[in-house]
Amino acid sequence: MDNKALVKSKIIDKLNIYEKTGDIQATNFLDPLDIIENASIYSKHLHYLYGGMENSERKRLIIGTDEPELAKDFISIIRIESQEKLGHRDVLGSILGLGLKRDVVGDIITKDTIAYAIVNSDISDYITNNLKMIGREKVKVSIGNMEEISDVKEEFETQNVTLSSLRLDSAISECYGLSRAISSKLIEAEKVKLNYKVVTNTSKSIKQGDLISVRGYGRFVIEEVVGETRKGRMRIQINKYK
Repeated sequence: MDNKALVKSKIIDKLNIYEKTGDIQATNFLDPLDIIENASIYSKHLHYLYGGMENSERKRLIIGTDEPELAKDFISIIRIESQEKLGHRDVLGSILGLGLKRDVVGDIITKDTIAYAIVNSDISDYITNNLKMIGREKVKVSIGNMEEISDVKEEFETQNVTLSSLRLDSAISECYGLSRAISSKLIEAEKVKLNYKVVTNTSKSIKQGDLISVRGYGRFVIEEVVGETRKGRMRIQINKYK
């Protein structure tokens, strides 16, 4: 069963349990594509999508209530403090390194030496008790609260990049300083997502507003397609998340 079918199956299972028991159910975190593609399944039922913040990308589907206060019981905020600056990729990698799956972790917000990870509430104690290091740095981990992340936004760096063409492999190559061959291998190995969807076509066209994520490297948004240079190359502006 592929991942898309697995997500759909899990949503249906939660709906069936709710219909039989009347108990509120919650899926693991869904990405925006999961949410859109499965809307026809859950939209007829009382539900609430919640990821900890108003602008959260990844959200849990809470079935059986539309009350925000009840939805809050299903997530926890993990506060991570370090002596060094924390990056999104390092924080996520260290959490998953505890043996956890990606879908139990929602958005991760980094701000200098502090990071916040939104997670399933039932794994919060496990993370606080076992997460000791981010990379080579020792960290202090505790349970945070909603107020701490209310005005915190994920950090990114804006860069101007010149591409040979508006192709996916070209963008990845230039944005991460990789050869075109390596970029192509990453795409073909299903390690690249375009707008949350796995893409294996190396020559896939990209456009303004696209979100590209590369496993092991990070993600970036095509903020603007500026135009052509005199030599016919394409100038773009990207927001590269840290």
